[in-house]
Amino acid sequence: MLTGLGLITLLLGILLLDILLNITGPAVIVGTALIAAAAYEFYAMTKKRGTRPFTLLGIAACAVAFNLPWITPGKADFRLLVAAVAGVAFLLLFFRQSRANALADLAVTLFGVVYVGILASYVTGIFMFEAGGKIALFYIAVSKSSDIGGYLAGRLAGRHKLALSISPNKTIEGSLGGIALSLMAAFLLQGMLPAAVPGEWLILFALAVNIASQFGDLSESVIKRSCEVKDSAVFLPAVCGALDLIDSLLLSAPVAFYMLSMHIS
Repeated sequence: MLTGLGLITLLLGILLLDILLNITGPAVIVGTALIAAAAYEFYAMTKKRGTRPFTLLGIAACAVAFNLPWITPGKADFRLLVAAVAGVAFLLLFFRQSRANALADLAVTLFGVVYVGILASYVTGIFMFEAGGKIALFYIAVSKSSDIGGYLAGRLAGRHKLALSISPNKTIEGSLGGIALSLMAAFLLQGMLPAAVPGEWLILFALAVNIASQFGDLSESVIKRSCEVKDSAVFLPAVCGALDLIDSLLLSAPVAFYMLSMHIS
């Protein structure tokens, strides 16, 4: 808990640098490093099932995907990136002695780029809004409140299992606690948004982001179970790894991006 809270505090502090000093460099560097670490953990985990993904290619593509909305604001097009990754991966296959699992290797490489890189790029997209640092801080706080509230409520009052076959430690009580804390964060931090919003929108936003965050957490658990690993940690083992740290953001970021786009426009 202390390590996780410390890391979240560090990330939020970096966002505050952007807000107060209009410095985007630290957020871009730290975000890219975190995405690269998460991509490495994803590919390392899948290797335990016998696949041989093109790890360096996948990590590089994830880093590019994460930065694409920043590199080409308003024009990010991932089709060329995916096509390039597929082309390079096919080329690299020609230099392998064994191509017995070529299809699985290609599929895992491409899925890692979509799952870690392209989905995470929606966080960068939020960051690119006007006053994006504040908006990103608001969104990340609402999303990560799902994790924190779920953990605390689950530890204190968890009795009924939420998804026993996927994640045995998650409970219905923890899920409800996460929803409650996300709602609280949305109302407490609504001043970070560039314009006043009705309470109904805040409730809808918090619920949508929370449900997507919980689904993202469970989705990573499905991947871990399919790879027969307890956790994916290579980096940041005290919080189960970089991928575990961002898994709730991967599916909630697109939800938040489009809801915020409609609100801001």
